[in-house]
Amino acid sequence: MQKLNLPEGVLPLKTVSGRLFRYSKDYLNDLIKELEEFLEQQEFMNNRTFSKKVMFSHEIKANNTVEGINDSVSVIEKVIEDAKNVSDIELRNRIINLYHGYQYILKRKSINEETVAELYQILSRGLLCKDDKDRMGPMYRTAPVYILKNGRLDGTMDQGIDSAEIPDYMKIYFDYVNNGETFNTATEYFVKSQIMHFYFVCIHPYFDINGRTSRTIAMWYLLNRNIYPYIIFNRGISFDVNYDRLIREAKSRHELTKFLEYMLVTVKKELEKEYMMHYLHELSAREWSAVDYQSVEYFLSLNGTKTVLDFTTIYNRYNDKKRSIEVLETMLEPLISDGTLKVVRETKKTMYGQQKNLKLELSQERVSEIDTSMIKRLKI
Repeated sequence: MQKLNLPEGVLPLKTVSGRLFRYSKDYLNDLIKELEEFLEQQEFMNNRTFSKKVMFSHEIKANNTVEGINDSVSVIEKVIEDAKNVSDIELRNRIINLYHGYQYILKRKSINEETVAELYQILSRGLLCKDDKDRMGPMYRTAPVYILKNGRLDGTMDQGIDSAEIPDYMKIYFDYVNNGETFNTATEYFVKSQIMHFYFVCIHPYFDINGRTSRTIAMWYLLNRNIYPYIIFNRGISFDVNYDRLIREAKSRHELTKFLEYMLVTVKKELEKEYMMHYLHELSAREWSAVDYQSVEYFLSLNGTKTVLDFTTIYNRYNDKKRSIEVLETMLEPLISDGTLKVVRETKKTMYGQQKNLKLELSQERVSEIDTSMIKRLKI
């Protein structure tokens, strides 16, 4: 394939206006350096076992959470374990489809029109309405698609590429994916994966499941290059409200720098959480469940004062709602009992009955045994 001689930072990805997308590599260099220095010391992340551990089930949850779907980790695990006996068909499909999609990308190497079509069939199975299925062509949609802004129907909606032009744009996309370029660092490959993610969303080749497909292909690209830590990028998006806005702004300005900066910063936060969770687990006397990991992840996501009610609020934002007593008993007390979390004091506010709210913190004795010199994005 002939490579285009483009100026630094200009991408071979055209916009509707005919201009090319671009970004500032120099602007991202400090972030790339920060991430590379961090990853050099994290051997436990740099392997396929790590990626499979976080893909099933935490990344399934995160990929769906970005779309406003709040299935809990425990529900996801139950569906994966016994999908045939799940009566809620839509819930089953949105979980098991990603599970099968992730299995697919772990086994397949080539990213091309045919394999992406197969992946989309897996991810969308049982989730498309009849009208959308009827208007699908052999590969792509045959009618306009309107993109909600943060799930809202009010306001002016964005549109995907005109359906007649999708094959041409998807050829540009696949040419970019498979152009054979090599990079010096894993983080530069991650940057390319997020450019792919962005451009696929811009094209919006299907009526639905475009976001999940775009992010799954980005994961696929990273797996193909044995770049395992960055598989967790969906989780960073799910904790931040700026994702849709930055995609829209990058699309309208033909400039991806701020979107890529956002992806680098959010994934660094998640990698720092993984670092802390790994060593806190090692210092615990018991084996952690997926729910334990989720609990510590959410606790590390809290800023400022950290109480049971604060934790309940963040949990209920991203999961089926639980009362504070249930959150305390099922998610926090096991971590208090094993010494990961410590009750600092009671507050004046009541949680339930006469039970006062509890202020919590990570055990300082545990934290003191961890080298936290590379934690730059979290407040611990």
